[in-house]
Amino acid sequence: MHKQDYKKYFEILELKPGTTFSEVKEAYSHLKKLYSSNSFIFAPVEGTSEKGKRKKILEQIETAYAILSNYYLSEKKEKTQTIKTTVSDEHIPEFDVYDGNALKLTREVLGINLEEVAFFSKISLEYLKNIETERFDLLPPKAYVKIFVRKYAEYLSLDIKKVTDDYMKKYENKNKIEF
Repeated sequence: MHKQDYKKYFEILELKPGTTFSEVKEAYSHLKKLYSSNSFIFAPVEGTSEKGKRKKILEQIETAYAILSNYYLSEKKEKTQTIKTTVSDEHIPEFDVYDGNALKLTREVLGINLEEVAFFSKISLEYLKNIETERFDLLPPKAYVKIFVRKYAEYLSLDIKKVTDDYMKKYENKNKIEF
């Protein structure tokens, strides 16, 4: 699909082409809430034809959001490939031990914001922040942390096993109960 083919999906979400993904998410949430059955706008309407129209509009909103999400995902993949060819390997920091700060620094050097990692990895932004700042007390159980760190390392194209092993070793040491 060419860039101009996405124009109608931006229009469905009442946006101009070229808006940021966060603006797309915001518009999607707003319109979905607006056209939901609980919306005050449609509360007095009881006719079945209006419910059908509303359902169709909601389906269009869902479709537009799904297609634009895929569009931004493919854009992100292209951008990441460009970054990897632009940023030479000598500029990407290497660490003896990967901890939260190492993940953050690597992400920043690659020019990737944490919101993008959250969206594409399906990991909550709060958990990612807590991983980077090593707020172990605010992270979920060990099994989830391990999965999240694996996904994060994979997204940054790092050595998944090394990053996961290093991070989990630090996580386990911080969570040991001392008697």
